[in-house]
Amino acid sequence: MNPSAPTIKGLIKVHKAGQPIRPVVNWKNAPAYNLAKLFSQKMRQLAPLPNTHNLENTRNLIEKLKHTPILPHFRFASLDITNLYTNIPIKDTRDILTDNLEQNNTNPEHKQELLKWFDTITNQNYFTHNGVIQIQKEGLAMGAPSSGLISETFLQQMEHRHLTRLSTKHKIIEYIRYVDDILIIFYSNHTDIQTILTDFNTLHPNLKFTAETETDNMINYLDVTVHRTPTDWKISIYRKPTFTDTIIPYTSNHPAQHKFAAVRFLYNRLNSYDLPTEEYNREEQVIHNILVNNSFPSRQQKKKPPPSKLKKQTEPRSAEDKKWVTFTYIGKETTFITNVFKRTNIKIAFRTENTIGNRLLHREQKTSDKYMLSGIYKLTCPVCSKAYVGQTGRNFQIRFNEHKHAFKTNSHTSKFAQHLIEHNHPFGNIQNTMQILRRHRKGPHLNTLEKFHIYAEYVNSNHINDSQTIFPNRLFDVLLKAHSKNPSLPPSPLHDQA
Repeated sequence: MNPSAPTIKGLIKVHKAGQPIRPVVNWKNAPAYNLAKLFSQKMRQLAPLPNTHNLENTRNLIEKLKHTPILPHFRFASLDITNLYTNIPIKDTRDILTDNLEQNNTNPEHKQELLKWFDTITNQNYFTHNGVIQIQKEGLAMGAPSSGLISETFLQQMEHRHLTRLSTKHKIIEYIRYVDDILIIFYSNHTDIQTILTDFNTLHPNLKFTAETETDNMINYLDVTVHRTPTDWKISIYRKPTFTDTIIPYTSNHPAQHKFAAVRFLYNRLNSYDLPTEEYNREEQVIHNILVNNSFPSRQQKKKPPPSKLKKQTEPRSAEDKKWVTFTYIGKETTFITNVFKRTNIKIAFRTENTIGNRLLHREQKTSDKYMLSGIYKLTCPVCSKAYVGQTGRNFQIRFNEHKHAFKTNSHTSKFAQHLIEHNHPFGNIQNTMQILRRHRKGPHLNTLEKFHIYAEYVNSNHINDSQTIFPNRLFDVLLKAHSKNPSLPPSPLHDQA
């Protein structure tokens, strides 16, 4: 692998007063990324959390409200935990994790190993911006795949210790939490939200809560507005003031699956939330307007997904269902190629590069030295121009030095070095010898890229790679043929000349 420091960017919260900036950290290529994923997986297996007060989604909220009685003095309020991840106390959470593992009778050796993983992950709390590395001194790393589970561990322990006392003191009828957003229902003739907020802000020095009370017997929570009537709770869809009716237009050059994803979501929500008839009809009209304004044909405006499509699949998936291949969508040609896989056990996913984000947002800083990246490379003999194609998950400089070392020591670990030695050809410098064909992380996609570029040299009888590892490939032939007809195009969508 070729890890790099996490990068940070800011997204403006246009729906909030003062337009604060939400920091977003990309941890995907961080040194501890895979370890953090594995840590979360093992903790869920060995010490699962009770999730007593947690919401799974809005449907879960609606079900809870159905079973919550209503009296005239009940009032709503929502609490929000300020900057959750960066305020989680590391030492206290480590102690809680230790207790949880012991209570679940975890093997002592496994427990110590997991705690070492925890220390490694939480110590790698840094990111880079404009080439400068910044260290976050407190809390959990933003963007780390383990931060959600670790923060949940701490919060659920706080709830276990204090919530019964607070509920009794303030007559809190219902307490529901989704990540850092909390909804409470309390007796207004016994307490008030400011008194409740004061007590919540004494739970731990690191935690700061803010509160929002109901207005006109209504409060917004998640993507719904909860209405309190004298006898019942009612639900309507909530949209922020900055909402626009823009989805991927029907006429855009995107795969149909992407265009209709938003449509499926809107109808799924409409039919799965228990909306009163009036609200249902109003939301249905909103969806219709969204489709009209995004150029969807009239037949799609009237068509709703069948109910069977809206139900969550409960059947266990076989191993075959988990084989996925991703294609970069460029138009109907991509659809034509992917139709070949319809009757196979390979599932197709699409990605696009012509997004507004790719065109407008400030991209992550690129490494100034291209040889410090990883991917597919080609080494060319300076005398006969024969080529060797290879891949590396480390950086190109390290791989080049390994080929050079094999040349100096007359080692058989490099096909390129063997060619130079057998033909008495010199070993050139990295600038004249190594060409970077594709920058990419280690993984199955990198293997496909390498095979394509080896095949391209093979059909031109210009390769040094082992011929026994090269096989006929009709798809590669089509791509190379298309390139030969139009040399101005790169040889394939896989190509990324550095």
